[in-house]
This record gives sequence, structure tokens and C-alpha cells, in this order.
Amino acid sequence: MKKSVFAIAAACMVTVGALAGCGGQGKDTAAEVPQTESVKAEASKEQQETPAKEAGSKEKVVVTALIQQSRNFEGLQKMIQKLEEEENIKIDAQIVPDDESLNMIKMKLNSGECPDIIDYNVPAVYDIIDPASNFADMTGEAWTDRLIIPENVTAKDGKIYGFPFLSVPGLHGFIYNKEVFDKAGVEVPATWDELLAACEKIKESGTTPIFMPKDTWVPQILMTDNFAKILGADGCKDFADKILKNETKWNDVPEFAEVLDKYLELYQKGYVNSNFASATYDDAIAAVADGTAAMHFNGDFFATSVLEANPEAQIGMFPISMKEGADVITENMSSAGFVAYKNSENLDVVKKIFDLWSTPEYANLYFADRPAFPAFQGVDGGKVPDYLAEINENYIKEGKAIPEFNYYVMTLNPLFESSLYVYYVDAPAKGTMDGKAVMEKFQKDYEQYMKDQGAEGF
Repeated sequence: MKKSVFAIAAACMVTVGALAGCGGQGKDTAAEVPQTESVKAEASKEQQETPAKEAGSKEKVVVTALIQQSRNFEGLQKMIQKLEEEENIKIDAQIVPDDESLNMIKMKLNSGECPDIIDYNVPAVYDIIDPASNFADMTGEAWTDRLIIPENVTAKDGKIYGFPFLSVPGLHGFIYNKEVFDKAGVEVPATWDELLAACEKIKESGTTPIFMPKDTWVPQILMTDNFAKILGADGCKDFADKILKNETKWNDVPEFAEVLDKYLELYQKGYVNSNFASATYDDAIAAVADGTAAMHFNGDFFATSVLEANPEAQIGMFPISMKEGADVITENMSSAGFVAYKNSENLDVVKKIFDLWSTPEYANLYFADRPAFPAFQGVDGGKVPDYLAEINENYIKEGKAIPEFNYYVMTLNPLFESSLYVYYVDAPAKGTMDGKAVMEKFQKDYEQYMKDQGAEGF
């Protein structure tokens, strides 16, 4: 199997050398990387000792930004604060719910009154919004030379429009509270049937087995993960090629409906929180952090959020497949990042911001409390948590990582967000659709969407 971007980034990361010795030895602690604690202290010291007169000698500039709620991390806030203190550049950020951000971005672009900086997934945004027409070309900017994997943010025209934070955007799996598992006498499941059995025992112990929120971007992660595992990488490529040419239908693939039926079974058996139709993403973080729920399926970034909410929580992560024998993990191929509005009056300032943010002085702040794999050389991504170290050993190094299903059909993301993802929440809430009905309904939406887009063959 082709080496994943995770493996490439791991080889480049300063701290990843400690992975081989990250057994944890009975403790759910991160791998020991001595320099990281000093980086935290150094980052704090830098903030405290920066002369205020530097900013005072520069004319104040206000730059506008649109940032998704789930990505307004403490590290990013520190970077924004440092920028204002040292460069007198203030970022006036509008924080929006994740599932509303795409529509808001499109609306602002169409109005011609767009923020200078836009937060979205890179390079996924290239397939949703034409980058050459809407985003500033960053090719040749100094910071692009420091990218560990420049291909991650290179568009089809060979140009770079996006500024990423991560070289390894994310891995999917169940993030779970180890103390809840221990209390219920449950071991980490290796198969879907074992997962159901574990959920039953956890439910009997008086704890919610799986927490799901109403946010439509969340439940879809389980589907994009398992669609990929059931079809395999080659199967995903083949289906994507055919569906975009109208040579097959969404409801022609019985495996899609089967995945949905297994997802719906979790609700039918009472394994999901009863308030899933009103609960929020923040509620999911809190529930796993305090142990009122055992687990939640998402990207590995969710685990970091849980540990921010409760640093004492004992957290683990495991991939799972609905298909027997599909022992792989899926990768999210798009990084959290920014693009710059092409017609911004502050474009030179935005370019300066990106250049500063690519340096260790700023980027280390991003990772000080959220360890991950940075996009830029020389940046310390922090301690690698045990759960990522284990995944690296058991999956990444073994070549058992594949892209998520959505990666192959990224051009359809606007339709997914307005239609299919909504059905994933509606189906268990209303109880009127099984997997087959969902895919039949989505096929009708798909045909109309492609006709509206003027797609060839529709």
C-alpha cells in the first residue's frame, strides 16, 4: 500500500522519534518528549517578554476572519493575541457553527463582502469553491518552502491557495473513556459485533454507550469511514468515477444501505444518548470527558478536546469496521487551515500573517496544548499521546491506512452538507427511513443537483 501522509509526517516530526518507546507502561500518559514542556514554557515566556513598544511603533491594522466554532482552539487564540501584541495586527474574528460555515462563506463571496481570512478544510475547499476565482494565490510565498508535504495544499492547477496547520489532518475512530470501559468490564472491541456487545454491557452499567450530537457534520464521519472500509480504496475510486459520470446510482450499492442500517441499529438498541436530536458537539466533549458517556466516533482531534475539558480523563482511541476483516483506519485528507479572499484590501497583511504563523515562534503555540503533526518544518507538534502512538504502530507503520470515502467525491460536499448529512440525523430522529430509503432519497437529490450544475451525462 502507498505510504500514507501520516507516515511521511511522522518521519519528519521532531518528536515522533519517541513513538517507538511509547508503551505507556500501564499509564495513559503521552510519550515522553522532554523538550516539549520547555517549548510550552518558552512559548509562554515569549508572550510575556515581548516588548510592547514593538507593537506600539507599528500602525494598527484590523483584519477580518471567519472561523468555525470547533476550530477556535486555545492555541489559535494565543497566536491571534501574539499577533496583536507584537505586530499591532488585530484579527476581528466571526465564530460560526461548523455546519453553517460553508453557506456563509458562499454568501459572503457572492456579496463581494468577504472576510480577509476564511477558515475551512484545505484542500477540500478547492473542490467546493473555485480557488483561482475566489482565493489569493500563495504560490511562491516564503512559508510554502517550509511545508512538510506541499502536495497536501496544492490545487489541481498546481498552485497553493491554502494555509494548513497540519500535515496529518486526522484519523477516525471511537474516542473512549477508559475508566467507563473498566467500570463496565469491557475491553476494546475489534469487530462490530464486539462493539454491540460492549455497548450492551455499558448500557447495563448505567452509562450511555455512545454520544451523538445534532450537528450534521458529526454522524457522517462514521459513514465516510465505513463506506471506505467496505469498498476499499480501489472500490471508492471506481465508484466515484462512475457516479460522477451517471454510470451508477447511490442506491445501486447495497453496502451503503447496510452501513446505514448498522448505524441506525445503535439508536434502535438504545446505545445512543436519548437527546441526540438536541445535544451539541460541546455536549459530546463534556459527556466523554466526565464519563457520562463511554465513547464518541470522530477524528482524533476530538480526543484532544476531551482532554482540554478534563486533563485527568483516561482517554483511548480505536478504529472499528462494520465489515469483517477490514482492519484499516481511515484518514481525513484535509487539514484545518485558512484561505485568503482574493480581493481583500489587506492581502499583503494576510500574507505577512501566514508567514509569521508558519514559524515555530507562533506555530508552537498552536500545538502546545493540542499535540499533533504540524504542517511546517521546525515546528514542535508536542507530545504524541499514547492512543496515537498505538495507532501509528498498529496501523500507519503497517500500511493499514486509507483515505475516507468523502475524499474521492469532494466536489459533492455542498450537496452532502445540505442533504445526505441531514438525513443521517433525521433517520434516527424520525424513525421513518431505513438505509435503503435514505439512499433512494439521496439519489433523487443527487440527480437534481447534477442537473442544476449542468453536469455532463445528467
